Amino acid sequence: MFIHLHWHSTFSFLESIGKPRAILDKAKELEMNAIAITDYNWMYGIIKFYQMAKEENIKPIIWVELGFVLDISSTFNSNQIWNIVLLAKNKQWYQNLMELISFANQDGIKWKPKIDINILSKYWQWLIALFGWIESWIGKMITFDENESKLQEIIQMIQQAVGEKNVYLEITAQDYSKMPELKKINNQILNISQSLKIPCVINNNFFYPNIDDKQARQVALAIKDGKKMYDEDRRKPKWDYHIMSEEEIREIMMKNDFDKKLIDEFIENNNKVANDIDTQIDLHQTLFPNYDSPEDIIEIYEQIKDDLVQD
Repeated sequence: MFIHLHWHSTFSFLESIGKPRAILDKAKELEMNAIAITDYNWMYGIIKFYQMAKEENIKPIIWVELGFVLDISSTFNSNQIWNIVLLAKNKQWYQNLMELISFANQDGIKWKPKIDINILSKYWQWLIALFGWIESWIGKMITFDENESKLQEIIQMIQQAVGEKNVYLEITAQDYSKMPELKKINNQILNISQSLKIPCVINNNFFYPNIDDKQARQVALAIKDGKKMYDEDRRKPKWDYHIMSEEEIREIMMKNDFDKKLIDEFIENNNKVANDIDTQIDLHQTLFPNYDSPEDIIEIYEQIKDDLVQD
């Protein structure tokens, strides 16, 4: 059974169409026993998605897609901030994931929320990182004809920061005839995977539940970009971004001349990642952050604390 590990809900505001309920209904229709949520920059839909998935006996896989740079303190421009997908393997990593999102939206907020290798290495426990689709860090580097040896060197730096077993490369399942430039990205990712012995997963990176929702997403993109539907320069995604079945994924990859054995391997890696996940979220409780008080405040408190409690 194919398990989607990369997708966006309506909480990726005006980039995606599909509430958690509609997405889970589609997953249930396709008899999928697990599915991931990977919204951009925040986790606003996580609790609703988690609760609904549990009710449907579908394993919820908690991810986020953030901007990524190698060193947040270095000089770069907005066109050098590309994406990484991060996965919560268990309850502890869910806490770490919130730390990373807070960092990205505070310290890393310039141009777009982002993180770097240093912050990844601080919160690496129980992390899985994905690179590969066209908007990812590695996908953009390949698009810009970066030397493969440099790509391998940087990927190894990331492996050192988060652990070799926690890094996966991603093959994108989309029709090459609709976007020929994807062939170059997928082929080079496969070369790197084989050279560095990094496993590949496969996703079509969906943005809406059903194929009939494609027009609605285009309207959302036009609204976000301040465009009209008749504007020639509005975003017009060429790919099919609905929730694909395993049969559709296989058919596309066979059309793209991928060997059946290799497709089987990709799908099995998706299943392995999903099986290794056991994210539990504590619900129905109030969680307050811990703040370290200054020493002088602690001293004053110790002096007067007995008078603060009234009988």
